[in-house]
Amino acid sequence: MKKYSAVFWVCLLLSGPACQNGFTDQDKKPQPLPPVKTSAIDQREMVLVPAGEFVMGTDKTDTDNTQRQVGTVKPLFLDQHPERKIQLDAFYIDRYEVTNAEYQRFIQAAQFPMLPSHWKDGTFPEEIASHPVTNITWAEAWAYAAWAGKQLPTEAQWEKAARGTDGRLYAWGNDYAKGKTNVGIDGRRETAPVGSYPEDQSPYGAFDMTGNVMEWTQDWYRAYPGNGYKSPRFGDHFKVLRGTGFQQAGHFFLEAYRYAFNRTEVEPDEYFENVGFRCATPFIKEG
Repeated sequence: MKKYSAVFWVCLLLSGPACQNGFTDQDKKPQPLPPVKTSAIDQREMVLVPAGEFVMGTDKTDTDNTQRQVGTVKPLFLDQHPERKIQLDAFYIDRYEVTNAEYQRFIQAAQFPMLPSHWKDGTFPEEIASHPVTNITWAEAWAYAAWAGKQLPTEAQWEKAARGTDGRLYAWGNDYAKGKTNVGIDGRRETAPVGSYPEDQSPYGAFDMTGNVMEWTQDWYRAYPGNGYKSPRFGDHFKVLRGTGFQQAGHFFLEAYRYAFNRTEVEPDEYFENVGFRCATPFIKEG
């Protein structure tokens, strides 16, 4: 019921003026591509990811047969094969994950009826105002994006924004060090205020793309072109989470679960304490 209510509200939001223009009138005028802009409705800072090629996916394999030893839910890396070059148009992506305080403004402005499951009496504890909002479904994240005149990023957009054009393993580069990000069981084992790990910053200035929380994307969980891995989970049943986040236990100490190309599939009406989102919007040159 929660999922269908959110979809209903998105339909209403899309018919309103908020979703017809997500930016200020000044943004309509022909001008050079700025590296940063502020969206008009939710007043969030967005960074530019220029058009061009980037390296998506990986050709890594589980040479140590870790799946059998540790009991991971699926073979490591195979659903991220093959590594390939993708061409994308320019787009903007939120610099930070959407916070509890920002999500509450959306709920109040849109009179949106569904609340994150861990909020009490219609709000959140004040000490997590600047932490990423979590415990929301895909449809609820989509509803926020529609209200803000944006969209959830595609898998390809999210991965380029995180890894840049050189196929790096982490947002900052190829060398992992504990303390650079809130990831796995190396981090706080709970959410952190957005942007509080300054080294977890992508080449375009987007923060927390290696850690803090995993993030909803637009896409269904499908095989990449040229992927020979056969999974019964591929299709139009699961939505894709990108990146990784804090964990409290389990097999998340593995190096494979720290990489910025990490890919997780879940049902869209599920919600988790370590899953949030950020929004994107295409760059449209006018004039």
